[in-house]
Amino acid sequence: MEFDRRVQIRVDRLEKGHRKKGFGSGYLVGPRLVLTAAHVLDHADPDAVSPVTVSLPDTGERQFPAVVRWQRMDDTVDAALIEIADDHDWQVPQSLSDLLTRPPQRYGLIIGTRPHPVTASGFPRLQKDTTDGRRLDEQFVGHIAPGTGSLAGRYELTGTDPTPAAATGTPVSGSRWSGMSGSAVLAHDGYGSDLLCGVMRRDRQADNGTRLTATPAARLLADDAFRALIAQHTGREPVLEPVEPAALLTPAAVARNLRSPAALLRADAEAVAFHGRESELADLHAWCETGPPDIQVRVLTGAGGQGKTRLARRLTDTLGWRSWVTGHLSPDLTDDPAPDAAPPDFTTLTTALPLLLVVDYAETRPRLLRRFITHLHRSRHRVRVLLLARSDGQWRTGSLQAIADVRDLLEEAPVIPLAPLIPTSQAAQDRRHAFHRAAHDLALLLPLLPALPAHEWTALAAALRPPADLHEPRYDNVLTLQMAALVGLLQHGPRPVDAAPGTPPERTLLQHEDRFWEASADSPAYRLGLPAPTLATAVAVAALCGAGTKDEAVRVIATLPSLPAHQTATTAAWLASLYPADGDRYWGSLQPDRIAEYHASRTLTDGNVALPALLSAAAPGQQAQLITVLARAAIAHYNTGRTTASEQVLTILDTALDAAPMSYQGVQSAANALPYPSRVIAPLALHLTTALAHTHKQLAAGNPVAYEPGLAGSLSNLGIRLAETGRRSEALTTTDEAVMIYRRLAQDNPAAYEPNLATSLSNLGNQLAETGYRSEALTTTDEAVMIYRRLAQDNPAAYEPNLATSLSNLGN
Repeated sequence: MEFDRRVQIRVDRLEKGHRKKGFGSGYLVGPRLVLTAAHVLDHADPDAVSPVTVSLPDTGERQFPAVVRWQRMDDTVDAALIEIADDHDWQVPQSLSDLLTRPPQRYGLIIGTRPHPVTASGFPRLQKDTTDGRRLDEQFVGHIAPGTGSLAGRYELTGTDPTPAAATGTPVSGSRWSGMSGSAVLAHDGYGSDLLCGVMRRDRQADNGTRLTATPAARLLADDAFRALIAQHTGREPVLEPVEPAALLTPAAVARNLRSPAALLRADAEAVAFHGRESELADLHAWCETGPPDIQVRVLTGAGGQGKTRLARRLTDTLGWRSWVTGHLSPDLTDDPAPDAAPPDFTTLTTALPLLLVVDYAETRPRLLRRFITHLHRSRHRVRVLLLARSDGQWRTGSLQAIADVRDLLEEAPVIPLAPLIPTSQAAQDRRHAFHRAAHDLALLLPLLPALPAHEWTALAAALRPPADLHEPRYDNVLTLQMAALVGLLQHGPRPVDAAPGTPPERTLLQHEDRFWEASADSPAYRLGLPAPTLATAVAVAALCGAGTKDEAVRVIATLPSLPAHQTATTAAWLASLYPADGDRYWGSLQPDRIAEYHASRTLTDGNVALPALLSAAAPGQQAQLITVLARAAIAHYNTGRTTASEQVLTILDTALDAAPMSYQGVQSAANALPYPSRVIAPLALHLTTALAHTHKQLAAGNPVAYEPGLAGSLSNLGIRLAETGRRSEALTTTDEAVMIYRRLAQDNPAAYEPNLATSLSNLGNQLAETGYRSEALTTTDEAVMIYRRLAQDNPAAYEPNLATSLSNLGN
């Protein structure tokens, strides 16, 4: 709780011809905007000079005139927003003095059935000073029991802490808690912040203990006018967040760490206002709100910077206003947690309310994803899970020891590529307007960057001309367009960098980022005194590997040839402060991802990274991240016409994989994250899948019961990758071996392995047909059809698509 946001509200009342003084509590939700209870403002005298005033209790109680901007009093809502007049010397509390980088207030919803601890601070009658009549503060500590008062649309708060008797002169019929109305009801989020869950209404005057009522914040945020007023005063739309699982989820509004130019392009910075995507939002809303009230999964794919995260965040925001429970799974929950980290407690997500959860970077954490869905699929209520990934692949289709229901949910999940925000088919002026909107919004935040001199950025944005090639397909990508606007502002500003015409915008932006690295490294906290290329290489290593712990960070940073040994620990600490990590991880990374991938791959091809040494020093999770980052960079280079750079990255990586010892977990995680199909990284995928199959053969030879299922899966995947690279004869032999193992496993446990057998038979049938064995292909595909037909009878949603595909193959 921010104590400096508590205010006292006084009202000049005219009731039945008699003038009275009214009193209540309030809480600042904006620099001049106070949330209180509507009934506190009852009977305000319209003829009074200042019928409503606000005062801060710890600043001499000077009263400032205020105006009611929004008020609602009905069966479920008792709340109001009042605005402090701006023609007086009101001192904005320190906790609300920086709205551009820090979210003003977060709002919460109790979603479970168990009592939850809450607190509220106000100025009730029981704390009225008997000597001078001042209202002192009282912090109520109690619980909200979600099953009490829910039918009436209110929260009921119970407390058992002893309270003093009411002050002398208090009417017998009055409440000791009178004056507490309007105080904010807050719940802790597990990370040192509070979620505003409601606004205090009345005292129910319980026989024992305390029973107070409150209007839930969900009722307030469902009101369009309420949200609009909050947004007007804070610059951010209020969003409802679930309280109990807050530690598992990314905050809906995060602090903007705007210390460097690239930070303006982070998705969570939301520097450029969201616009467009009406059809995609309508489709996602329909998916969430229609259909059976059970769990459904959908996958949204797109290149880095396509707008997946912003679209998903807009979806969760808007559904939250419709009484859904929504959230984004925290990125620090991974397949490779810190050794001392406790497993995530997904039981806090249990709710009877409709639930939408978003998992970003789904391809990089497939095991966590399966544990997550394993919990959610037990729900008896409406659950939607939206997975965001660069592309589809084995991370979704592989079993990875998931239970059958979860495997089916993932395999039947629709995979939907996200279309460009403004495709080339639209009018050229649409892109120009988007460019100018981006330039304007970015210009508003550029003054916050400490390394930039003062400048008329908004005037520059208005005059900035879009790139001449804005019509090109590469500007289909939202990040590319916004990056062009940011680079244009920086290059026409007071401190441009030397960049030749045609330089990729990523490279120009990184030259501006260089200045941030150098200034930070030479600050009194570090005084590294390292040359700029060494600093840039250190940033690249952090982007390639990440680090969950300090030890992991020091091991990989020590592989830099140009870094003196006595500076490894200090450099690791500098990187940790440069781009702070989410959650408990030690290192974060340069953002957005596409910028980090470009920088890491360019540093590699320039010869500044000893990749075999780096892979050898890396932990399994770091190895997987390194391969994933470079694979993404190779694809991005290829898609933007930099084919030579793409080939260089893949060649260096392939050589390093042969030279460095790789962990089984690292190879498996990287292989699962790779896209399929992808012609660009097909040789890399084949390299990793071959290594996995070899390892599984060794393990299965010693313990076939434990490892034959994994061997069959890796052989099946290897057959697919061999076929993808044109090695059809080897693909046929490998897939046939997978079929034999699955056939044996399915005899003992058909429920677990018949789906895998059918898939392998279908793949084998295709490969037989492609190599000219049409009679054998017909027999094999017919067997796959029979199995799928039987499976589809019990679970049509999961297996009818596979049956249809196999029937089509059989017909061809």
